[in-house]
Amino acid sequence: MTSEHTLDRPASATVAETLDRVGFTRAQFWVLMLILAGMFFDTLEQNSVGAMGANLKLALGISDTQLTVINTATVLGGLVGRLLGGWLADRYGRRASLSCNLLVYTLGGLVSAVAVNHEMLLASRFLVGIGLGGEFTIGIAMLSEMVATRQRGALVATLNIGSGGVGNFLSYGLFFLLLGPLAPALGGDHVVWRWTFLLLAAPALLVVLYRRLLPETPRFLLSKGRIDEANRSLAILASDSLRHPVAAAPSGPLTVEDIPACQLGSSPAAVFAREVLPRTLAIGAASWMAFGAQVTLNFLMPTLLVEHGYSISQSLLFTMIMNVGSLLGACAAALLAGRVGRRGAVGGAGVLGCLTAVAFAMFGETTALILVLGALFQFFTMITNTTLAVWSPELYPTAIRGSGTSIVNGIGNIAGAVMPFLAVALFGHFGLAGVFSMVAVMYALLVLASRFAPETRSRTLEQINEHPVPAAARASRPAPIA
Repeated sequence: MTSEHTLDRPASATVAETLDRVGFTRAQFWVLMLILAGMFFDTLEQNSVGAMGANLKLALGISDTQLTVINTATVLGGLVGRLLGGWLADRYGRRASLSCNLLVYTLGGLVSAVAVNHEMLLASRFLVGIGLGGEFTIGIAMLSEMVATRQRGALVATLNIGSGGVGNFLSYGLFFLLLGPLAPALGGDHVVWRWTFLLLAAPALLVVLYRRLLPETPRFLLSKGRIDEANRSLAILASDSLRHPVAAAPSGPLTVEDIPACQLGSSPAAVFAREVLPRTLAIGAASWMAFGAQVTLNFLMPTLLVEHGYSISQSLLFTMIMNVGSLLGACAAALLAGRVGRRGAVGGAGVLGCLTAVAFAMFGETTALILVLGALFQFFTMITNTTLAVWSPELYPTAIRGSGTSIVNGIGNIAGAVMPFLAVALFGHFGLAGVFSMVAVMYALLVLASRFAPETRSRTLEQINEHPVPAAARASRPAPIA
């Protein structure tokens, strides 16, 4: 197969047509559940340091700044994990990359449980961050390649219902129980955080064992020219079981003519190629604003509430109540994904999130207003973040989908490392009003950035990612998306 033939051939629709025809099967349901389980534990771990901030300060004698540095180490580890995970996913497969993440995360969590000083905890959280980093981005890229076009947005958004929605809500409920009523039985405020880290890490090992049942995505296999394996993967996804018996060399709809063109190459640098650079810049900027705001508030809220005069138990309970908004927002995003364009959902929720942040800055003084405005802001936050999670893997061809999704989300990781420092400084001078004023500005910029990414709703991944070809073939090809 010559490179000229590859460039002239339009993207094949066979995978999309097959998946669209079979709809949502029981095998796809279990793929969704196995990816979702890992993301749920990731959310618990991601919120743990913020929830246990007061305990860690008490037990290890660390300051607010040192606590923020621990969060930064986790976020920077997440950046390394996303970039490494994306490269592994594009080179060796989504399944292989996803299988490594929880193992690294579990090891880091166990080291956190036995940390004896700030430096050891810092190193362990960096390791946890590496495991956390690739989990979400590779999970959404993997699922987007394995389901029907009309259901892609809603199903990928469902991942954020379990992680960002249910995960955020239950995590603070769990932390409220462990660090509140159960704390005396677990050794008191000086020791309970160690048991909490242990309880978060251990169950993830079960997910690792069950994930060996996951098939590789047919689109990845096809991009590597592995036709028989791609047909086998399609047969499994069309069945009622991940253990569905398939012939050793199955015949199927895919042939060598279905192998996609790799016009941009398959290295991470291709994410910044001219054809996709506008998408990378737009979604990267949006991710900076959205993820930076979310991490800042989820990490700092319990500590900020304690310093605002509430007890540790009250701050965790209030944060849990606010995260009812996260759960409802993730559900709303899943419902909107099939009905509203990505631009409309991000833009609308971004505007309303900005207005809510302004209201919090101006009026968030009483307990009732803190709870109501906090929950409302989390609602709009989760709509924007969930829609961005759906959007980002759709914007890149198969050869760089893992790297593209990881890089634009990694930009958000950098924001999560940087913005809490600014938020702490603003809180010191202006209280909660200063923090939410910063968030309001970030959301205004988020809305602006989202206007420069292409709409993807109701289009196959192949249609979205067709790029310009030589003049001889251009007349017969659809116009590319800029």
